[in-house]
Amino acid sequence: MSQYNTTNKANNEVMAMSFNGHTLQSIIKDGQIWMTASDLAKALSYKNSKSVTNLFNANSSEFTSGMTTVTDSVTSAKTKGLTVKTRIFSLRGCHLIAMFARTKVAKDFRKWVLDILDREVSTPAIEQSPAITDADWVRYSRSMTIPEMAQFTGHSEQQVINALHDIMGSPARTTSPAPVMTPELQHALDQFWGFIATQNIAALNHSHKQHELAISIPEVYELAEPWQLPDTSLLYKALRLSTTPRFYRANTVIASERTNKSRRVWVFIKSVGQTAIAKV
Repeated sequence: MSQYNTTNKANNEVMAMSFNGHTLQSIIKDGQIWMTASDLAKALSYKNSKSVTNLFNANSSEFTSGMTTVTDSVTSAKTKGLTVKTRIFSLRGCHLIAMFARTKVAKDFRKWVLDILDREVSTPAIEQSPAITDADWVRYSRSMTIPEMAQFTGHSEQQVINALHDIMGSPARTTSPAPVMTPELQHALDQFWGFIATQNIAALNHSHKQHELAISIPEVYELAEPWQLPDTSLLYKALRLSTTPRFYRANTVIASERTNKSRRVWVFIKSVGQTAIAKV
């Protein structure tokens, strides 16, 4: 059984939820749903909570206090009710852990969490969620589509697009000073196109124009391991300096040739006769 409306739930109340045949014991804290590392591991098909702890430790800088915290929990009667420190994750924290997870059910679990979040934001909450920072938006854009970010944050898709535009900026104008290619930016560019060369480029291209290559950056990062691609803050600068293929537009919305839906992409112009991206 799954329950979603936590408005009238008391702190520390345990609520049963069901995912993929597993019963998860969620905890209500400040009107929000939280899960222990142990239940999160069960949902993601890990053997034990150590795998979730390792994912968190490796990416702890990505998490805010609104995503995870450590709380006291009471052990069983056999241990005379001793208390232990237990790490718990909010739904947003669960979603981020699932972004780093590589199990087969991780994608389905992310969708499940987003569905609960979507229901949660449609009901009154005890407290407003913490404000989303610019760093949060950049992190979300690295691994989520526009609709996913809208569900995840409780914003409309247009609000998400506006926020990303404000943070990441518009395409460079011809009157702007010419940016300088540094070794660091060149390395980021080589790393990105090198990874693209290992993929089915036709499956990544959202443009219907033969001379264009329209790529969703979050979609690319969803396919890669964390170590395979540079930090997006560096990549966004480097991509504007790309010459093969040549940078054309950044963060523009087009009707995807593949999905027939609106998609925010970076657009590049292929070189004459270019059919694929050469490995670097």
